[in-house]
Amino acid sequence: MRHLMIGVAAGLAALTTPGLAAGQAPTGHGTALASTNAEVTKESRPSGLMLGVHSVGIPGLAISDGEAQDDAINTAFGAGAGVTLGWGFNSTFVAFTRLDMVKQKTAGSNMPEGSWGLVHLEVGARANLPLGSAATIPYVTASFGGRALASTATLENGETTDVSLSGHYFGFGAGIEHAFSRSMAIDGGVDLGFGKFSHMKIGGDEADGDVNPTKAIRLRLGVTWRPGAHRTT
Repeated sequence: MRHLMIGVAAGLAALTTPGLAAGQAPTGHGTALASTNAEVTKESRPSGLMLGVHSVGIPGLAISDGEAQDDAINTAFGAGAGVTLGWGFNSTFVAFTRLDMVKQKTAGSNMPEGSWGLVHLEVGARANLPLGSAATIPYVTASFGGRALASTATLENGETTDVSLSGHYFGFGAGIEHAFSRSMAIDGGVDLGFGKFSHMKIGGDEADGDVNPTKAIRLRLGVTWRPGAHRTT
């Protein structure tokens, strides 16, 4: 009986061992396949020169002098357009410069009253996230630049004069790019900028003022063209 039990145990061990090895094989194969897919996705993401055009919308701004909120310049939501020029160093990092121009009106019955032109000019960096696919690329951005708000406005005394405010800002953003051909992609995103319109010019008078920080949210939707459309890791 003892010899029979030993024989059965040995037979079970012989049957179990190949099954275990076979059960382990798919796990290793699945890991290798996932790694291969990740490498293919990374290698397929674009680099090189990129040119973009986009529409942009910016909610109204509130620019106040120190604690005097009653003296704030308030604008309403406005829309416009912009262009982006960038260079992808590899499949992850991109350097870019962007120009946005938007038209806004004075909000409500606030003064000075007029139609304002709002301009953002910035340089920044973009990092593509290791998510999505070769065609769909989520990303984040960081930038620094200057912005200006200008109008031929009507003051409270009824006088019409040129008014402009300007200053520096830094921003952060996020977006998603989806390619619909080898060289063309739809690009949408949102950017949040922080800074002060600290320099003011009214007529021929210029001054640097103590103003509160002003946030600006920019909503973008456009297309990106990569003329080279080569792929690197």
